[in-house]
Amino acid sequence: MAQNQVLRWALLVGLLGDVALGDSLDQPTDFDTLQALKASPQIFSTHPSLISLKQAWDMVLSNYEGIKAQDYAQKKAKKLSTAAKLSFLPEIDLSAFYVHLGKPIELQPFSASKRAQIQEGARGLENSLKAPLAHMPPPLNGLGNVIGGAIAQGTSGLMGLLSEPFLFSKQNVVMGALSIIYPLYMGGARFYMSKLASLAHKDSMEVSRLKRLSTFQELVKIYYGLVLNIEVLEVLKGVEEGHLKHYQNALKRQKAGQIARVEVLSASVAYEKSKIKTMQARDSLEVATLAFNTILSSASMPASQLHFAPTAHLHLRSKALPNVDFFIQETLSSYPALKSLAIKQKSAREMTKLQISKFLPHFNFFGAYVMKQNNSPLTNMVPEWFVGVGARLPILTPGGRVMHYQAAKIDELQVSALQSQAKKDMELLVHKTYLQCQASLKEYQSLNASVELAKENLKLQEEAFNQGLSTNASVVDARNSLAGILVEQKTSAFKYISSLVDLMVLSDRIDSFYDFVY
Repeated sequence: MAQNQVLRWALLVGLLGDVALGDSLDQPTDFDTLQALKASPQIFSTHPSLISLKQAWDMVLSNYEGIKAQDYAQKKAKKLSTAAKLSFLPEIDLSAFYVHLGKPIELQPFSASKRAQIQEGARGLENSLKAPLAHMPPPLNGLGNVIGGAIAQGTSGLMGLLSEPFLFSKQNVVMGALSIIYPLYMGGARFYMSKLASLAHKDSMEVSRLKRLSTFQELVKIYYGLVLNIEVLEVLKGVEEGHLKHYQNALKRQKAGQIARVEVLSASVAYEKSKIKTMQARDSLEVATLAFNTILSSASMPASQLHFAPTAHLHLRSKALPNVDFFIQETLSSYPALKSLAIKQKSAREMTKLQISKFLPHFNFFGAYVMKQNNSPLTNMVPEWFVGVGARLPILTPGGRVMHYQAAKIDELQVSALQSQAKKDMELLVHKTYLQCQASLKEYQSLNASVELAKENLKLQEEAFNQGLSTNASVVDARNSLAGILVEQKTSAFKYISSLVDLMVLSDRIDSFYDFVY
């Protein structure tokens, strides 16, 4: 990560080795940031914009694409949660269709053989009526002819009617319907699906909160990593100036015949090495600056156009931290990753209930209002509206309901185990981070006396060298010791700040972070 690169480059300078520090190290170590920036024109612009950590955090909240992406995911989950609640509404459809048949639907009541049988029967009936009436006296004997003629005429008309096909439907059929389907009971599936969507929305909120915390953690380490590089560069500049002054003094003493040439060469080598160290520090500062401007950049303001510099210093406030139990309780109750696991455990339970609903009967209410053209017997037979209730009980399905239920139960147990282990791991992590934070603070404070001692030792060695009572190596060693202690103290301050922000992020108390640092 970027913050690790910052620290790695700072430590790569190797100040704990053979570096030296001049008279400038006798000054206070809280160097002015802007002066250090102006001394590095190839890294910063002439007048960089100084920015505090709070201002940088506000810019990150506005510009950082990672946070924006997670916010979009949260909005998406909210929409899906609302959509799941709408599943309790009925399904209402307006449908219509037009059908052109290959030929009209016709019905032939009787075949030709059936019609011939009917005609034969009618003639037999006519003859059976005529024969008895023919032997009766007039006018009854003419009644048989009248009845027979009527039967023959009626039969002929009926046969003519039955010989024509019966039109059941025309070729063009147009119908429409307004239908409604409302699930009365689905085994609780709709309720559980709504709960799952709501839990997914809550989980996205925790993921978004975790993204903000991790981004703040990254910003703090990049910000103070840049401060560390600035102050390390200032130390190296003092080292280089001290070597130059010592080299010039050695030349004067050589001309006066007070020291040997080897002492001058030793001072010259130390000065050249210090210039290399300063160059390496500038490179490290450039990387740290690029990382800082990158995290503040946006699509409209690329990192190449930004020129920001921190206002903070690596000084620590003398404010005591709450005890470790406080941070452990805060972490267990508020850390987003743990809350996300708790939400996943609830989701696993709801998923188990959802799988159970597949074994339960389903009941639906349905109805429709039919719109039609009443121009054929077929459409006339269709009712204008209907309502009803349907039920369905799955007996055997290819979906593997039992296995899905068993998998849901296993997932529930898995999430429960993960949650339990995560609490243990987080408690251990908080305790470890707290101890690291306290250790770095003690190390920082204990080095104050070492700095004073190293300064006095350097002063004595320089006076002894000027009086011919000490060698160049003794002066260089004294200067190396002071430089190493100063860098070690600044590194301890950075480690304390890094552990402190880890602790504040774990306990979700990033607002309290500003009370402990400058």
